[in-house]
This record gives sequence, structure tokens and C-alpha cells, in this order.
Amino acid sequence: MTDKKTFGSFIKAKRTEKNYSQKDLAEMLFVTEGAVSKWERGVSYPDITLISDICCVLDISEHELITASTDTDTRKMKHEARKFRVIRGTWFWVPTISYAVALLTCFICNLAVNHTLSWFFIVLTALLCAYSFIPTFTSFFKSKKLLVFTVTSFSSICLLLYTCAVYTDGLYWFPVACIGTLMGYILVFGTILLSRTKLSRFKFVIAFTAVLALTILLLLCIYSWQPFMLGSAILITIYAYIPVIFCTVICMFSFDGFFKAGICTVVASCVYYCMGHITNALFGLNEKHYEVDFHNWAQCVTGNVHLIVITAMLFISAVLFVIGFLRVRKLRN
Repeated sequence: MTDKKTFGSFIKAKRTEKNYSQKDLAEMLFVTEGAVSKWERGVSYPDITLISDICCVLDISEHELITASTDTDTRKMKHEARKFRVIRGTWFWVPTISYAVALLTCFICNLAVNHTLSWFFIVLTALLCAYSFIPTFTSFFKSKKLLVFTVTSFSSICLLLYTCAVYTDGLYWFPVACIGTLMGYILVFGTILLSRTKLSRFKFVIAFTAVLALTILLLLCIYSWQPFMLGSAILITIYAYIPVIFCTVICMFSFDGFFKAGICTVVASCVYYCMGHITNALFGLNEKHYEVDFHNWAQCVTGNVHLIVITAMLFISAVLFVIGFLRVRKLRN
């Protein structure tokens, strides 16, 4: 502890800040006024059992009392913490009360005008959906907030879609909308959630494989109410997703980054080359559509551009491989 004079001056300064007299402070601490006077004059220290009470009355920390100095950093942190709690409370209660007032108003209006609850349920699910984003149900949980936000926001969106589908006789499009929403959630939140587990290394492979399965399910749902060439659509979908999944698998290995980019570019060029011919085979188009003749751009523009793009992609991949090789060689040396 600091010397008695410094300690006494500090006690007096903090007492003055609170606009307490020596008598007021003495009554709060259940000591005599003379004892307080001795502290401030540097004659004696207070009893150690009074330390916590003095800190509470003067709104200071024990560290500040013992060192007889104001801990600016700690006070700033406490002030910022109080400010954050106020902002967080405002962020929670203002939207919550607003949603509650809006819901009650719509409930009364729906009953008064229609004498039954009809469109009120659309408002209810819409407000639940809004609440899942601002301020979100995560306010009621101490941990796993991202998982809670993902589940509650997705569920509220699906509930809102279902309510709208019921009121518009559009239940046929409800599964399509939900599956499309789920695909977006998997790509955005699924990879983040997986990165916090033991499966973090496989997060992109799992995410894109799940999206592939959902895309096929989406096509099946659309086909149930709008028939089309389902087999061809599924084949094209699988063909489009397989190279993406393959590239995510490549990225899992500990190769040089340029080697990975080169391999992915080669895969992309192969896919680009084969896609046109597969499309022709599936839909019975003319194979001459992809003929190459740089002297006849009018009739062979597609084939010419096709070849130029593939050549450029293979050139880029070659450059990436060379850079990767040079980097690995440099690191080994």
C-alpha cells in the first residue's frame, strides 16, 4: 500500500467527488467521523475489513484503493461494458416491443374487420421471421449462437413460406422454395458451422455434395408439377457439380497453392470442352455447331471461341504449374 499521506489524499478526493462529508462517509462505513479524519490526514490506515466497504461506497476498485490512484484503463473498460449492455438491451427491447405492438394491432384489426383470424397469421409468421434476424432468438442462449441463429432463421423463413403458400393455394411451390433456401444456408452457414468441428477439413466437400443432392431433389419437386426432360436435367446437374466437388477435394491436400489452382483450371477446361458436346448428345443438336475454322467466323464462331477459351485456360494452368514448381524448388533450396 502507498504511504499514508498519499492514501489519505486519495480517500479525500474520492469522497469529495461523491459530495460526501466526513460524517456521511463515517455513517456509511459504521465508523466514527474521527476515524475518517485520521485516514484523510495520513495519521492511520483503515482496518483491512473495511476495504471492500470503502470501495463500494466510493465506487472504486480495491486495486485503486491500495495503490491510491485511479485505474483509467479499468474504468474505461467498465464504462464501455456498461455502454455495450445498454446498446444490447436497446437492440433487444425496442424491436421486441415494436413487434408485439404491431402483432396486437393486427390481431385486433383482423377480428374487427373480418370477424375472424385470416391474414393475421401471415403477419404473425412475418414478424417471427423478422424477429429471427433482429434481434434474433440467440438472445436467449449463452452458447452456440450461430447454430441457433441458423436453425431459427431458416425455420421462420420456411414457416412464412408455408403460410403464404396456404393462403395463395401454392403448396406446390412450397418445397421448391424451402429447398432453394436450404441450399443457400448450407453454402453460407453450413461451411462455417462445419469449420468448428472435426469435419472442418471436409467442409466444402460436404457442403457441395449436399447442395448437389438438394439440386436433384429440387428438380424432382419441379417435375412433379411441371414435367420436363428430367433425366437430361439430372445428368447435366451431376456433370456440373462433379468438377466443383473434385476441385474442393484437391484443395484439401497440402500441395502448393499454384499446383492446386493449375489442377482446378485443367478440370475446368475439360468440363468446358465436354459440356457442349454432352449438351448436343442429350438434346440432339448439330455436332457441326462446334466446328473450328478461323477462316469462316460467320458459321464457326462458336467452335472458334470454344477452342480459344480452352487454349487460354490450358495456358493459364501451365503457367500456374511452372510458378508452383519454381516456388517448391525455391523452398527446398
